[in-house]
Amino acid sequence: MRKRIAGMIGAVILALVLVIGLFCVALSIERIPTGYVGVVYSMNGGVQDELLTQGFHLVAPTKQVKEFTIGNEQLVLTKDSREGSEEDDSFMVSTADNANISISFQMSYRFRQEDVVNTYMKFRGMDGESIVKNRVRTVLKAKVSEVTTFYSMMDIYSGDRGKINDKITEFLDEELGEAFGIEVIDASIIDVHPDAQLQKTIDDRVTAMQKKQQAEAEQDTIRVQNETKIMQAEADAEAKKVAAQAEADIRVMEAEAEAEANRVIAASITPELIEMMEAQARLEHGWVTVQGADTVVAGAGG
Repeated sequence: MRKRIAGMIGAVILALVLVIGLFCVALSIERIPTGYVGVVYSMNGGVQDELLTQGFHLVAPTKQVKEFTIGNEQLVLTKDSREGSEEDDSFMVSTADNANISISFQMSYRFRQEDVVNTYMKFRGMDGESIVKNRVRTVLKAKVSEVTTFYSMMDIYSGDRGKINDKITEFLDEELGEAFGIEVIDASIIDVHPDAQLQKTIDDRVTAMQKKQQAEAEQDTIRVQNETKIMQAEADAEAKKVAAQAEADIRVMEAEAEAEANRVIAASITPELIEMMEAQARLEHGWVTVQGADTVVAGAGG
């Protein structure tokens, strides 16, 4: 009986040991999701240089693991409720013309894997999500405003916003990279929310711009019409000039032809021809004297 009881107690103890062992193993298994790395910290050895990559890892219960995203993440700060922005997270930025305008904003980012350990130590054990929520968001609005101060209200509202977003992305990548080890892939103003007074100012400016564009279009039309008239007048003048030159050339050619004919005629009048003409004239008219090619003097003839 005692042996039996002792065997049962041994079995229970063994079972407890196994359960406790399995429990400890379960506590020691750390799962790193896809797109994340883990920083391991222990009270004894401090921060490990080697990061935990995605998958399951056996980590002593006395060590802590903090996760940082190295895959693309979205930070959304919008006026309406969207993924990542559960309430009105829009914020004000300044412009070059001393206006303040509310914007909705989003940013694609990730932590630079090579900087994760230094970032963890710099922010004293905060994980990536906490750093973004409690540190990045607090400076992000001011950083965006540093860029928008170089652009007018109309540039931000209806201008080349793509160019502005490129500048914001470039600036934030540099600033957040240095301060937080974050790579900014894309940062964009996705909407603008002017108040009633600012909206009226914008509408007035839009109307003025439309009138200006209409006036410029009308001026362009008049300019084109005037240029067309000038071109037509120049073409008509050139045509008249060509016609006049052609007429003058014809007259010259006619005069040259007449002169050449006269020359040929004059060259053909010889003394013999004159005597022959006198003889013919005597036969027809009596006594005549030929004084030149075109003059005949008739005497009294019988």
